[in-house]
Amino acid sequence: MKIKSFLVVSLVALMLLITGCGDESSADGGEVFTAAAAKNTDSKINVQILKLLVEDQTSHEVEIVQDLPASAQIFAGIDRGEFDFANLFSGEVYNNYFDDVEYSTDPGKTLKQAQKFFGEKYDIKWYDPVGFINNYSIAVNRDFAEKNNVENLTQLEEYADEMVLGTDNAWIERENDGYEGFKETYGYKFAEARGMDVALMYEGIANGDLDVVTAYTVDPQLKEYDLKVLKDDKHFFPPYEASLVARNSVIEEYPEIDKIIESTVGLISTEEMTDLIYEVDIEKRSIKEVSEEFLKEKGMLD
Repeated sequence: MKIKSFLVVSLVALMLLITGCGDESSADGGEVFTAAAAKNTDSKINVQILKLLVEDQTSHEVEIVQDLPASAQIFAGIDRGEFDFANLFSGEVYNNYFDDVEYSTDPGKTLKQAQKFFGEKYDIKWYDPVGFINNYSIAVNRDFAEKNNVENLTQLEEYADEMVLGTDNAWIERENDGYEGFKETYGYKFAEARGMDVALMYEGIANGDLDVVTAYTVDPQLKEYDLKVLKDDKHFFPPYEASLVARNSVIEEYPEIDKIIESTVGLISTEEMTDLIYEVDIEKRSIKEVSEEFLKEKGMLD
């Protein structure tokens, strides 16, 4: 009898659990959506901005899943219906997802391919860019750049054979946009190229052990150490323009969400995102606080 009673109670509990799944609603009676972000702070800020706008302008709520190790996990979650929104970058289209994609460093062509290929494969809308770019760049001390009037990578050639480059090991090994491709495109190499951890790379240029570093264009250390990103005048590095994406089934049913995401197009410049990341990573402020402050300055939140 005890065994039968236990089985009946367990079965009822399981049925209640199953019945409850998928019926979650917000405190105001709207839906609860899920937004995904990778480990990088700019992705977290972008989905936090989406959350703040949605919860301010609608009865819906947005839960954030962050620190995902790679974009592959985000796409897998979208495919399984676990994520409704995400922050992604146009250059992802070149990371071996598709056989028939044409490699290009042109931002417009890269964006169109990302919108087409990912849109068709995952049934998502890939919005136009938020405004900032997070791709590889080459940076030097600002004092050096100003003293020698170096603004772009072609002008750096005159000094490169006496300069030590610090970079992450991945860039040395990358095929399309790595060091070998850089040397072929610009026609010069540095006196030495040292692969290392990113934190050590910035310490190295700060203390004079390094003369030049590879950096992501939104790295807060660019501001912290007063480094100058040199213009990629031969357009070597592929663009990684940030965009929000949404499952088509969600925005078709809730067009107010589509309107909100459209309002973020062109909202944040690369310089602005670098400043926001600096506040979070260097000044140790919360992502929510920094995002709220930014949106209020833009007149998008009261």
